Amino acid sequence: MVDALAKPFDLALVIVEARYERLHAAYMLAATAAAMGQNVLLFGMGAGVCAFSRDWHGLEDGAAAQKREQAGVAGLDVLREAMVDMGATFMVCDSGVKTMGLVAQDLLPEVETVGLPSFFDRAGAARQLVF
Repeated sequence: MVDALAKPFDLALVIVEARYERLHAAYMLAATAAAMGQNVLLFGMGAGVCAFSRDWHGLEDGAAAQKREQAGVAGLDVLREAMVDMGATFMVCDSGVKTMGLVAQDLLPEVETVGLPSFFDRAGAARQLVF
């Protein structure tokens, strides 16, 4: 059930892949939007659920992370922590959690596991981007 008093989302990012570059781009856009005062929802489906697991279970191409860090660019851990600190909403699709072989304890504590109808209800009229 949607809280009628909740602030509507400005941006909803749907993460469907586990490739480092895709996840990094999603978190960079999300962090920028949140820093600009926008209300952000991040939603993981399928392999994209790895973006919400405590240990990045299923992340592909981790070598790209080292390149970014050497260049002084914020990595996934820093960006995700910033999103938590800025009050972003994190949701994952229940079927993606099952597909990836995860359980609730594998996910960040801020993550809510829902079905697609709940995501659409919460996302409302937000701009939606898929990664």
